[in-house]
Amino acid sequence: MSRIIFILVLLVVGFLLLKSWQRRQSLKQQHKQKPGEIQKNTRVVRCLECGLHVPEDEAISQGGKHFCSLDHAQRHLTKN
Repeated sequence: MSRIIFILVLLVVGFLLLKSWQRRQSLKQQHKQKPGEIQKNTRVVRCLECGLHVPEDEAISQGGKHFCSLDHAQRHLTKN
């Protein structure tokens, strides 16, 4: 009888450890997938029109120049 109780306790503890591990993995994935979050190694560039700093992957790039919006890119290119 004591062996059966011992085995049941081991199964319950194993199940709880598995659920805890799965929850941790799920939270790690959610943390990585937050929209709008800037990664640590993201390069930040400066808009030539207004000077605003934006992540490079969100910036509008034309001819090696970076802008915060399409409007600013068009405005800067029509001035020159």
